[in-house]
Amino acid sequence: MIESALYIVATPIGNLEDVSKRAISVLEAATLIAAEDTRHSKIFLNAIGVVGKRMLSCHDHNEEERVELIVKEIEQGGIVALISDAGTPLICDPGFKVVRELVKRGIKVSPIPGPSAVITALSASGLPTDEFVFKGFLPVKDKELTEALALLKNVKSTTVFYESPKRILKTVKLMGELIPNRDLVLCRELTKAFESFYHLKTQEAFDFLAQDANYTKGEFVVLVGPSEEQEADEVSPKAYEALESLVEFVPAKVACQVVSKLTGISKNALYDKALALKNS
Repeated sequence: MIESALYIVATPIGNLEDVSKRAISVLEAATLIAAEDTRHSKIFLNAIGVVGKRMLSCHDHNEEERVELIVKEIEQGGIVALISDAGTPLICDPGFKVVRELVKRGIKVSPIPGPSAVITALSASGLPTDEFVFKGFLPVKDKELTEALALLKNVKSTTVFYESPKRILKTVKLMGELIPNRDLVLCRELTKAFESFYHLKTQEAFDFLAQDANYTKGEFVVLVGPSEEQEADEVSPKAYEALESLVEFVPAKVACQVVSKLTGISKNALYDKALALKNS
């Protein structure tokens, strides 16, 4: 029996056959389905045979307003399913504010696992999977995008982020300039008919994509391989500021590990500065 709670239900990212039996069971039992886009989700629900359900829109612009309605439904014994347009809710999709508030109130939140574009792309990329960083969508503005990509120079793990077809050419061109000779995997239209994995070097990506307009159609998951360069010893002002904030609350060694992971700066380069800050 499915008990009263909020269920975070993962839905297919393309191929409808990827929906799990458990996901269907929860959606069938739901007394209310909170969806990122109700029109889009009704098409999906009809396709899997879940019809006639009460639905509620829950997206970035109204999420806080929906909390009380969802809480009331559950307190009255209802079953609420939260779904996004595709994949696992909250992963670059709405739902965080709802889940955070329900957790604070002690209301049960149960995940129904399933498709996720991040993990799907990573599993078939051929890049290291023992450690990875997920960046969501990178900044839109040129300056912030350049800064974000430049930070990947010394990252020692695989980095994953999403990109739109409208921005992919600009992004890979910048990558070729800022972080050349890095392993790059561009995943397009995952689980759909035209699913593609492009294995390239960063400096090759722009010319490759630009040769055929079909290569840039569909949403992208971008994976950048780990840096093999020597660790940078220069401690930037931002890294120093982060170190200064952390050493107030954690041991110097832990602070160095955190800042090193975020910036790619070697722990050795950070340690002396952390000790000096700790002593002061």
